[in-house]
Amino acid sequence: MLTHVLIAVDFSPATPRLIARLRALRTLGAKEATLVHVLSTRYPSAPAETHRAEYEDRLKQIADEIDPDITVHTRIETGEPGYELVQTAENVGADLILAGKRGSSRWRELFLGSTALDLARLTDRPLWLEPIGPDDEAPTTAELRHILLATDGSDAATPAEAMFAQLSGEFQRAIALHVVATSNDHEKQKETCDAERAMAALAEQINGLDTTVIDGDPSAVIAETAQREAIDLIVVGKRGRSSIQDLLLGSTAEAVCRRGQRSVLLVPGPRA
Repeated sequence: MLTHVLIAVDFSPATPRLIARLRALRTLGAKEATLVHVLSTRYPSAPAETHRAEYEDRLKQIADEIDPDITVHTRIETGEPGYELVQTAENVGADLILAGKRGSSRWRELFLGSTALDLARLTDRPLWLEPIGPDDEAPTTAELRHILLATDGSDAATPAEAMFAQLSGEFQRAIALHVVATSNDHEKQKETCDAERAMAALAEQINGLDTTVIDGDPSAVIAETAQREAIDLIVVGKRGRSSIQDLLLGSTAEAVCRRGQRSVLLVPGPRA
């Protein structure tokens, strides 16, 4: 399922939270981890290559603290962080990229943080974004109890639905949500009927699945549902990457990633 996890390490207070999440991911199949720190070329003040040995030592210290039943590797890369993390995930055969995302303070709602946003737009494999609050003070729990699928029934959402079906058995409660966003009454009725059929088919695959079809603004309804149902993980699809590396994340997926203190599993759609 999610056997090999690549973890984006920036040595901030967020790092212990990501390591705690890795421990919880063992219940979802994690057996191997690659810790990656990127010496960024984005800013003039970025650490020089001469600091590589220092960062290798720091990565090794973190690796030594990880549970011995997880095989751990470490890597130092140089370049644009988002690109290098995605490329390294491909090179090492990681099933999942795990990174921190900033929380929803007033000004941070405008963007995810450049590295997390780059990852979300560039990734060709599942990306787990772990919430990190303002000043890294917001609490986070490693416990995984409630999982929410946010789907629109499109082809882009199919891999997310499949991932949700695989993971849901490890959670105490699973909820699938389809938000009908059209304002046209005729289109709304048709989409609602189609969504209800799709939800019924999904429920046949997953024991105990709760399904909801509702109209409204997708990102707002998803956030409200996650808050009300005490969701620990939101699974959502993103548009697939085309041969020219389409960078469009999708407005709903990007809004879900930006809003709220919830872990988000972003699953890429099929390649165009």
